[in-house]
Amino acid sequence: MRKLFSVFWVLALLFPAPAANAEISNDEQAQSLLHLLDYIGVEYPQFVQNGKVINTKEYAEQLEFSGQVKNQIAKLPAKPGQMALIEQAGELAGLIQKRANGEQVSALARQIRGGLIKAYDISTAPKRSPDLRAAATLYSSNCAACHGAEGQGNGPLAASLNPQPSNFHDRERQSQRSVFALYNTIGLGVKGTAMPTFKQLSEDERWVLAFYVSNFFSNEEEKGKGAQFWQEGNRFFSDLSKIVNITPAEAKRESDTAFYQLAFLRSHPSALESGQPPSPLVFARETLQQSLDTYRGGKRETAYQLAVKAYLEGFELAEANIDAVDHGLRSRIEEEMLKYRGAIQSGAPVENLESQYRELVRLLEQARESIENQAESASANFFSALIIILREGLEAILVLAGMAAFLLKTGKREGLAYLHAGWIAALLLGIVTWIISSKIISISGLQRELTEGVTTLLSAAVLLYVGFWLHRKTYAARWNAFIKEQVAGALSSSTLWGLALVSFLAVYREVFETVLFYQALWIQTGATGKAAVVFGLASGAGCLVVLAWMIYRASTKLPIGLFFGISSTLVAGLAVVFSGKGVAALQAAGKLPVDPASFPSLPALGIYPNWQGLILQAVLLCVVIAGFMYSHTTASSK
Repeated sequence: MRKLFSVFWVLALLFPAPAANAEISNDEQAQSLLHLLDYIGVEYPQFVQNGKVINTKEYAEQLEFSGQVKNQIAKLPAKPGQMALIEQAGELAGLIQKRANGEQVSALARQIRGGLIKAYDISTAPKRSPDLRAAATLYSSNCAACHGAEGQGNGPLAASLNPQPSNFHDRERQSQRSVFALYNTIGLGVKGTAMPTFKQLSEDERWVLAFYVSNFFSNEEEKGKGAQFWQEGNRFFSDLSKIVNITPAEAKRESDTAFYQLAFLRSHPSALESGQPPSPLVFARETLQQSLDTYRGGKRETAYQLAVKAYLEGFELAEANIDAVDHGLRSRIEEEMLKYRGAIQSGAPVENLESQYRELVRLLEQARESIENQAESASANFFSALIIILREGLEAILVLAGMAAFLLKTGKREGLAYLHAGWIAALLLGIVTWIISSKIISISGLQRELTEGVTTLLSAAVLLYVGFWLHRKTYAARWNAFIKEQVAGALSSSTLWGLALVSFLAVYREVFETVLFYQALWIQTGATGKAAVVFGLASGAGCLVVLAWMIYRASTKLPIGLFFGISSTLVAGLAVVFSGKGVAALQAAGKLPVDPASFPSLPALGIYPNWQGLILQAVLLCVVIAGFMYSHTTASSK
């Protein structure tokens, strides 16, 4: 039989506190009574279903506890509304005796609980938003031995315990648990089980643990959607009391928006005070703290994934802002984050990782202060917006303008429709992806980097092929042969679709990430600086259009041999650049190892100081040079 609460509640309720402590506000008697109602509301539906008793012993406890609720409310000091509460408690006992529907019993238990809180002014919320940076350490020290490192009830001691520790990932049961109910359990313990009281912890620490444990219920997608809903307005929660007293099931009955916002606010309660999700740099710092705490607990892989998350969903979204203020600082933080992840992977001593963490926190704080000092600066906001679109769009423009010039120079205008269809489809799909991620599902930084990494490497492969093909046409004899082959007809179907694919990949790999960067910039920008962001975006887009036109005009005026020579070199060079960026994206997502190398970092050329990317780029560069030399040799021999 589950002993959950049984012995404890019998002792606590049969032997109430002395009369001097009868006035309840925050004393144990009040918390015990609320906890008992929480227990009935959660457990009764498990033991009585469709009017049938599933577990007779547990059902007997429900009968006993419902009677105690009525008796204990009657012993409380007289207050307006007390008699109504006594009547409701009697109704609750009657429903349980009749084996009523579980939802009906749970609803009435919640109603009585709410009435008690209101009538006796019971405090059920923390005094301030809990600081969750030390939550993982608290959990590891106090809870993991029984409940498991991931809260699945499978800790080292779990096998010897009866009843088994709670599995905090049990969606059905945990959907009925509020943060306050978890706080009560931590503070009061559960007599008759191995769950002790944790009164040795401060009140703030117990709230931190309660919020941390509540987070096991929600997944990252739910939290991400909650952050987006919170940012967009239409907020369901206005204070901490509402957050800690509502269960996920109750929030779901209110609306999907309330459910997702609860998931987000349980993981970032400080957002309630600021009215916004934590800034990317604050998010990065908090997640790095979780990573360090997890590493101290011996969970290296989880610590590494948290470090990746701190980079992808925190720092990377603020890169453009930092770049506009202090390029050197942005590069330094990027390098230090890479070293931090490498230290985790290599199993560095905790002391070394702590030192690396402290340096990162110092740099992130420096970046945050720099950005905040520039938050209302029109020039900083303008250049941040300008940098984003130029950085993300330049490579795509080079590819598109070059391919358009090739089609016009060879008289194959029918290919333009496919080329334009490719980049237009990429833009539309990017917009659709953004809308879906905002309204339907959450696309994490990990998913973003995986998408970029795969499409970038695929683009590199396609561009490498196109580069070799263009280079073969550099020589007059081969160009003439090509003209003779093509003069009688249009481009082949495979060639046309190949153009569309090149165009699509060149644009799609950038467009969605660009939207996310602008979204982060918009959140961080001060109220008076948003016009500058719009102006920077428009100016950058205009620059890209002018650049595309200039490349196109210059390309069409070049002699045919020189045109193919420049185009082939440019396209093959972009393939090498893309290969480095693709590897870097997959490394950022934690899907490829990172071995640092003493080499300058040149992100614009896809060059990053790690052996994996450098070796791949070196191999591709050798392949390009060898291929071009072979093409030159065979052409000269003819």
